[in-house]
Amino acid sequence: MKISERGINLLKSFEGLELEAYQDIAGIWTIGYGHTGDDVEPGMRISEREAEALLRKDLKPREDAIDRFASVSLNQNEFDALVSFVYNVGAAAFGGSTARKRLNRGGGDRIGAADALAWWNKATVNGVLREVLGLTRRRAAERALFLEPSNPPIVRDPKKIDENSRITPIEDTPRRGNVAESRTVQGATVAGGAGAAASTLGSDSVKELNQTETNIESGHSMTEHEPTQDGDTTVGVDEDGNPVIGGETDTQTGQMVEMQVDRPSKHDVHAVEAQLQFALLVLIILSALFVIYARFDDWLNYRR
Repeated sequence: MKISERGINLLKSFEGLELEAYQDIAGIWTIGYGHTGDDVEPGMRISEREAEALLRKDLKPREDAIDRFASVSLNQNEFDALVSFVYNVGAAAFGGSTARKRLNRGGGDRIGAADALAWWNKATVNGVLREVLGLTRRRAAERALFLEPSNPPIVRDPKKIDENSRITPIEDTPRRGNVAESRTVQGATVAGGAGAAASTLGSDSVKELNQTETNIESGHSMTEHEPTQDGDTTVGVDEDGNPVIGGETDTQTGQMVEMQVDRPSKHDVHAVEAQLQFALLVLIILSALFVIYARFDDWLNYRR
């Protein structure tokens, strides 16, 4: 298959004609209608006829690349758009591109392939990757040509519904691929997880504090030590045989001597746990705000 004159004119309109060698924005020496190669040197000059001949010569390997890489049949407009694309990005780049993969997928995802052409609108300029307006316009023109039917649209044949442009359309705004990609679900998951963690932490802290108070009130313990198998946290007995929760051994008698231990306050909560609970509370609030923002953004951009 060969590119048509219409395709050549589209390509020429974006390549432009330069009869004297110059360096493009990427620093590559170029002449004619975007011709590059080892035969282009600084100071080189050619005529318009020579530029036309170089273009026709350069088109042949691009046409062959399309025939080689495209496994689906193409109409003239699709072929022309792809030749213009490959003339700009190179055959190897097209071979590994998403556009080619989508084009060859199943029966041919032409809409997806056309959209993927638009992604090739950036170039490295002075070591920085940036969008180039000329490339954006070129990709838009190639996409439009690629999607333009080369034959009159099918109106009556129900089997040709894909080619029917008269059918009454309805708005169907884009949606995310799956539930996991929904930012609302993501925010709600984070908020729920933080809430569960805060609740668990608070419950454990209350249980521990209640157990301590119960031990104190029953006289079994005055600290937060875990009870022994006998139900207390004693580490010795006094002279009368009463249990004590802490003490030291008298070197003369060999008996445990009771030591005074401060009674903990009823509202003494561990500082680290309190800080962690506060951080989780902040996370819940931020997650809730994120859910609200996500819903507003979905309504604004997706109308849903």
